[in-house]
Amino acid sequence: MGFRKVSGKKYNSIYEYYKDSDHDKKTIAYYIMYRDLENKPKKIKCDATNKDDALKILNDIKAKLLKDRKEIKRDSSLLHQKIMNNNLSLDDVAKLYFPTKTAKSTDMIESSYNRLVSPTLGQMKIKKIKTEDIKDLSNILKNTLSRQGTPLNPRTIKKVIGYLRALFNWAIKQAYIDKNPVIVKEIIKVDRNEPGRVLSDEELEKLWNLDEFVIRPRLFLFLKACYHTGARPSGVLTIQVKHINFSKGTIHIRAMKQGKPYEARVGKELLDLLKNWIKEHDLKHDNFIFYPVQLYKRAKTDKEKQEIKNTAVKYGRYSESLRIIFDRHFNQDIGTYDLAYRVTVYTMRRTAATKVYKKFGIVHAKRFLNHTEIDTTMKYLNIEDDMELIDYGL
Repeated sequence: MGFRKVSGKKYNSIYEYYKDSDHDKKTIAYYIMYRDLENKPKKIKCDATNKDDALKILNDIKAKLLKDRKEIKRDSSLLHQKIMNNNLSLDDVAKLYFPTKTAKSTDMIESSYNRLVSPTLGQMKIKKIKTEDIKDLSNILKNTLSRQGTPLNPRTIKKVIGYLRALFNWAIKQAYIDKNPVIVKEIIKVDRNEPGRVLSDEELEKLWNLDEFVIRPRLFLFLKACYHTGARPSGVLTIQVKHINFSKGTIHIRAMKQGKPYEARVGKELLDLLKNWIKEHDLKHDNFIFYPVQLYKRAKTDKEKQEIKNTAVKYGRYSESLRIIFDRHFNQDIGTYDLAYRVTVYTMRRTAATKVYKKFGIVHAKRFLNHTEIDTTMKYLNIEDDMELIDYGL
């Protein structure tokens, strides 16, 4: 297969795509080349059956680009005038702000702004936006659906508000405003230590036997590791083969919250699962138990595959898949913000810690959760008085 230019001066930016195997090298598709609004060269396939149709599509694109360039020039002139008059809307500031950012996530953040913030606050003058307006936005987002048709996750909303805070901080540096109206703690609170749901033995049995885990064994192992180690999901994802001591029955956990690593004692069930997993996936000393599988499958060389196995998967890939499973089997008719009743990945940690507490007491539960203070453990497990389990034998 290959490309060849269409002959003729007017067809200068049109290419034919053909099969080398054909004796006459018959054209099977047409591609057109042009420069986009950022003056970057683009080569795209077009829905044309002949070179004249391809030329028409190209001319239509060029006409639209010309129109867009004129609108951008006009908008820039208007924006400059607004800057001079200190009369900028939030959308105006966003247009100035995002081009200054170079992070890979900028496009994603700008997309979130356009979809979730702009419809509510975009046309307001930035000088007039108050903390109450940001709170109103937060409440609106609580009733907004994600692209998957589900309510926005509370932490997603917190991220959006955080992005907005960064935008306002930049506006302060540009002297567009004097004060940032986004006070995150006042606007949206996501309390990770809020007393949450604990699964019963029957619910645990149901969870471990879900059909979804037959085709997604990696998620099953991840949940088992969260449950048996009592570690936070972020800590579980950092487990490498070298962190597992099969003879001592311990796993080295990087404590993402306190920053101090610790040894989690685990039982035979998890150790056997890990041993089989390591053997099945041919994992070596430095390999992560949970590595990015999709990237691994796309890797072409053994060196690339080994490098990917030395990389931890991002929690978001597991979190969303598990949320769908939990919502299907445990969270029907439970609101997104009813955190005390919803089953989440953190439910594994809380359920296991509750079992440890009931069997061995608060000190062992504290150690299992890697908490520094017993008060933290009591709050986490919603325990008001640790006297309830003590039998004085009188």
